[in-house]
Amino acid sequence: MEILFSVLLGTLLFVESAHCRQCYMCSRVNDLSLCKIKKCNDGENTCTKTMMTSDVGFKMKSYIMDCATSCEEYKKFLLKTISHGFKVDVSCCKTDLCNGVGGFKSNPWSLTGALLLSLGPALLWAGL
Repeated sequence: MEILFSVLLGTLLFVESAHCRQCYMCSRVNDLSLCKIKKCNDGENTCTKTMMTSDVGFKMKSYIMDCATSCEEYKKFLLKTISHGFKVDVSCCKTDLCNGVGGFKSNPWSLTGALLLSLGPALLWAGL
């Protein structure tokens, strides 16, 4: 039993370290359901969510979500590309799909728990 647990834990740690960050990605949409899941590139370990609201005339919201190397670099880039007349609110996070509107957020402990729960009946059947 101890060996099995060591193998499972080692596998989980390897999977987590080899895992590329996943973030929601969309550009200038007003409906977040249009955003898709994107596998981030190497070095991109931050998910970003930007809400832009027009300051003049008709109040319209638009969202941009993507991967980034860091929140600070993303904000610098955004300041250079967003035109005046918009209020910009940026949030960043560092777990899979954390830039969405809710739902299950992956972390190593939830992955471990899910794997152990799924293996429970097999371990009981094997008499371990």
